[in-house]
Amino acid sequence: MAYDTGNADGPEVEILEGGLANLGKVSRRGEAVRRPAPPHAATLHAYLGALVEDGFDGVPRPLRLLEDGYEELGFVSGDVGVTPYPDWVLSDHALASAARLLRRMHDASAHVPLPENVQWPTEFADPVGPEPSASRPGLVLCHNDFCPENVVFRDGEAVAAIDFDFAAPGRPLWDLAWAAWYWVPMVPPRVAEVEGQGGLDPVRRLRLLADAYGIGEADRCALLDLFPQLVETTRGFIAGRVAAGDPVFTRVVAERDPRRWELCLAWLAENRDRFRGALLAERPSDAGA
Repeated sequence: MAYDTGNADGPEVEILEGGLANLGKVSRRGEAVRRPAPPHAATLHAYLGALVEDGFDGVPRPLRLLEDGYEELGFVSGDVGVTPYPDWVLSDHALASAARLLRRMHDASAHVPLPENVQWPTEFADPVGPEPSASRPGLVLCHNDFCPENVVFRDGEAVAAIDFDFAAPGRPLWDLAWAAWYWVPMVPPRVAEVEGQGGLDPVRRLRLLADAYGIGEADRCALLDLFPQLVETTRGFIAGRVAAGDPVFTRVVAERDPRRWELCLAWLAENRDRFRGALLAERPSDAGA
């Protein structure tokens, strides 16, 4: 982690580690985090502020928009899992805790009206969005990038989600699918191994995530239909970044198996029945009810 001494009268500037999209561009001075502002930052600040005012403390408090294209948000203290992932990030406890935080965030979001006529990000957005209507009720503000790098833990529990650059209205189940993609993870074991999440049982962990979040039988079946869409969405996003000359994603692609996406799609299809069986299996507590 790199540091800048800042000025003599104020706290030092700390460059924060994290995900790929804003690598090296996020810093902290005191209790404020400075980061590139997404195009919809003004709307996002108002929405996150409304969540905080409504009593939900699992998001950063928006502070201000800066004239240089950056924004400031309140710093959320705690631990964030960045690569190479520490053991605690890969634990069942962390997975379940993250799922519970996501559920609380969706429940809180359901009470805050979604603003209308907003140009939301489309990169990872739910294809049924962007606005709720009589024919598409129940949309919330989905995080769409709920990965270990964007979840803050404190004393072993997930307490806040950060980095809402890709947030957009959508179905809670779509956001849960993204969480599963990152946390289970929903990739072949051979891919997970080389990407720092080897040795995990994805079938069991998907069931654990679904139980911790709390979804019913119909949603458990529908969840499986979303993963091939997520593969294609992620493939398109990364290809676009590479085509635009992004050096970070160009390096990532060069380091990965060129067959990664085909391997993911084939593995998902081959193991669909195993995932479905685990998701729908009766729990001991259910049998005794």
